[in-house]
Amino acid sequence: MPLSWLPNTITLLRCALAFGVGGLILWDERTSWLPFVAFGLLAATDFIDGWLARRLKAISKFGAFLDPVADKLLVGVSLLAITHLQQWAFSLAIPTFAIVLRDLIATGLRLAPKVEMPVSRLAKWKTAIEMFGIAALLLAAPIAMSMIWPIGLVLVWGAAALSVYTLGLYLGALLANRKRPR
Repeated sequence: MPLSWLPNTITLLRCALAFGVGGLILWDERTSWLPFVAFGLLAATDFIDGWLARRLKAISKFGAFLDPVADKLLVGVSLLAITHLQQWAFSLAIPTFAIVLRDLIATGLRLAPKVEMPVSRLAKWKTAIEMFGIAALLLAAPIAMSMIWPIGLVLVWGAAALSVYTLGLYLGALLANRKRPR
């Protein structure tokens, strides 16, 4: 296929631009819509690259590995930037560290030789909840709506709980010598 390179290229761009979104969050210091829009556009590419890979029949092992890495970078960098702006408040630092630590461990396990650890459906839901939670946190500042911040915080805490749970599923499956958690 002539465009089979496109999904992985979009994923690679998401990896690189994740750091730009984090920098934008820090630079903008919650005064405009720019971090929210940048995060939202980059988060949308998670759907787009997967859809294109299926549509173009360009699914690859590299893409299957890289896509969750790109998600983890976008989520981790964004959460760390927001948490920094909140002066490492425990209400945000605890779920942020749980999510980032889980993602580091899961990625490390995927890099281990002879370990096949496909992304579970529950982990995909976790990622979606993380992205909606982060978007809500970013949206709360420019519109100065105190109702949106707690919603984002609840979503991030829910995603952190799912992070710990799905890591447990992955570790349990590996210990039981199964290839895929259910």
